Amino acid sequence: MKRTLLVGSAVAVGVIAGAGFLFLRGSKDPVKWRTAQVDQGSITQRITATGTLNALIQVPVGTQVSGVVVSLTADFNSLVKKGQVIGTIDPTPWLTQLKDAEAGLQRATDTMNNAQAVYQRNLALWQAKLLSQNDLDTFELNLKVAKGNVESAKATLQTAKTNLGYCTIKAPVDGVVVNRLVDVGQTVAASFSTPNVFTIAQDLSRMKVSAAIDEADIGQVRVGQRAFFTVDSYPDKQFKGVVSEVQLNPTITNNVVTYNVIMEVANEPRAAYAPQAEPPAGSGPAAMAGRPGGGRPAGGSPASGRPEGNHPAGSRPAGVRTEGGRTANPAQGQAGSLEYTTARYMPPGSPVYKGDLALFPGMTANCTIITNRKENTLRVPSAALRFNPGAFVTLDRKPATAAPSPAGAPAVAAAATPAAAASPGAAAPGRGMAARFDDRLWVLEDGKPKAIPVKAGVSDGTFTEVTGDGVVPGLAVLTGVEDYKKALTGGASPLGGGMHH
Repeated sequence: MKRTLLVGSAVAVGVIAGAGFLFLRGSKDPVKWRTAQVDQGSITQRITATGTLNALIQVPVGTQVSGVVVSLTADFNSLVKKGQVIGTIDPTPWLTQLKDAEAGLQRATDTMNNAQAVYQRNLALWQAKLLSQNDLDTFELNLKVAKGNVESAKATLQTAKTNLGYCTIKAPVDGVVVNRLVDVGQTVAASFSTPNVFTIAQDLSRMKVSAAIDEADIGQVRVGQRAFFTVDSYPDKQFKGVVSEVQLNPTITNNVVTYNVIMEVANEPRAAYAPQAEPPAGSGPAAMAGRPGGGRPAGGSPASGRPEGNHPAGSRPAGVRTEGGRTANPAQGQAGSLEYTTARYMPPGSPVYKGDLALFPGMTANCTIITNRKENTLRVPSAALRFNPGAFVTLDRKPATAAPSPAGAPAVAAAATPAAAASPGAAAPGRGMAARFDDRLWVLEDGKPKAIPVKAGVSDGTFTEVTGDGVVPGLAVLTGVEDYKKALTGGASPLGGGMHH
């Protein structure tokens, strides 16, 4: 029994000795540090966001009267001019109101004329001392009331004329119809709000991007900053813009506060980097033969059902004229060119936008805003500011250096590890202030890591600007270790922190 205990004790001692030998041997293996050098270069600070493209000025066109839509003369992609008729509301009830207002004005006018004649007769009697002043005042009052009724009837007539005019929907601006919201035969009601009929983009050559910027980044955004964005349709093309507006109205969604930022961009020709679409079937020279009017089917247009050439004098479709026996195509418009169309509500020969510009309203834009840029500044890889060697070696917990303090203030010792209450060169936080660790870099001194307090500036995610005493170009700073697992098992403080910032 005693012998067995002795053998067991010897085995246990051997196991413990072997483990200790392996541990000491492993702990003596030097940590292979990964380093980088402080250099001088440029740093561009950016903010990324997702936005939506729209025309710079986009006007909803509505109707101010209720009724049935009886005609539309514009459709999707129509090029329209200011004042052009693009739709009509059934005017029957408004014509009735106009006639009633005209009759009311006639009645009021007749009443006023009669009151005027009565007043003049009684005025002569009053002058002959045959009528009392009280009676004359009554006739004068009746005349004034009659004149007021005439003015009221005129206002009613003007209102009826205005409402009748609202039955004709006109384009308020030059532009392209990007949306049509009604069909012929549909009833629109303008009782509580103005129902929209069309949406017109005034100029597709100028677009805007509306992006929601988080409240943490909005303080860096300024009007005039450069912006870049891409769209999914052209992933290899980068469009350039500029920040034109930073809206103060916040948007709160699920307790997340964002602010809307507007960026303006010039639209570009689509043909510059997009493959040209092949012409549709039946549009070649052979198919065009025998088609009068530049390719419309002989005998009329399927859109209107009207025989070809059956246009009243002076009513040739807008944008089409004959010069020297040929059909002329007018100059290219601000947002496209002209072509014949068979769209549902457009007369034949109406000008339409052919999609010659690259950016379309409603596209999703992946935006980048340049908020700051530094040239020829001291920089380090951002990983150097996040790295902490305390996870791999035992750090000296004695203060490294006494940070200089302002005149009249006691010097504050710089702590060498994150476990200290303050960072190198940092004073104790005042009442109500949260403590934070200052930025630092780690260098090797006699083979051991040493902290250097620095001040971090702008960052692009890869490099960060740094300033501080002892920070010079070429300074080697620690950014990590070569073999993380091996370095961690060999460290004297395997449970210590790894990264900090």
